Amino acid sequence: MKNDIMLLKEIAGSLKKVRKMRPIVDCLTNRVTIGDCANILLACGGSPIMAEDEREIEEIVDISSAVVLNMGILRQEVVSAMVKAGRAAKKQDKIVLLDPVGMGASALRNDTAGLLLKMVHPDVIRGNMSEIKALCGIKGVSRGVDAALEDEVTEETLREQAGWVKTLARQYSCTVCATGAVDVLSDGRRTYFLKNGNPMLCDVTGTGCMLSAMAGAFCAAAGSLTGMAAAVTVMNIAGEKAAAYCRENGAGIGTFRIKLLDYIYLMEDTDILEMGVAADGE
Repeated sequence: MKNDIMLLKEIAGSLKKVRKMRPIVDCLTNRVTIGDCANILLACGGSPIMAEDEREIEEIVDISSAVVLNMGILRQEVVSAMVKAGRAAKKQDKIVLLDPVGMGASALRNDTAGLLLKMVHPDVIRGNMSEIKALCGIKGVSRGVDAALEDEVTEETLREQAGWVKTLARQYSCTVCATGAVDVLSDGRRTYFLKNGNPMLCDVTGTGCMLSAMAGAFCAAAGSLTGMAAAVTVMNIAGEKAAAYCRENGAGIGTFRIKLLDYIYLMEDTDILEMGVAADGE
């Protein structure tokens, strides 16, 4: 697959749009990673707010450009707030992103994802391949919040796994992104394969949550498909840079986490155009 230079230029342009627009993103997100989600939004040029109380949620949505619904830690009051926030955002044509964390791991998570899909109709779904396949009704071996080994996206399984992403995108008329060693995203018509990243991204808790938060800003600024592709590429290039720094300096995952934020904050157009690996999947 040839590198799609036009897509990389659109991704570079998306970063500029985020920094100019500074979109406010309301993240109803995982308490384990809430601080990291806020910091990564600031690093890319967005503005985070973490409102999840139903008594203020509609007012917060009014001033936000996107809403991110993350199923990391579920409580009844949070699920109710997610529905209310998502519906309020959709009424105003604002981006709603669903991160179905742990989909397939429990009946509660399955039921919550089904409720949000039915009641909110998100613009973007971002998860690992096991979560995406579970949303398609495929039963597999759950590893909690991590993708099952048999769902790993490789060069050999790429086309098959992309089929599930396209199926879900068409079913719900939205953009779907499955992240992994190769990231696959589709709006049901166009499909992209993104190949940047480093295994150290899996060694720090919450990088998926952080990506979803950042994607809220990019999708608000550049649209669902291009914005999601941009968020993934920026995150993964920063991951490559952070991993290289750790190798060169004998550092571990604590340093990696901080350098990841640094390199997102310092990201330039040239980094994307020189390091980005993106291909049209059609």
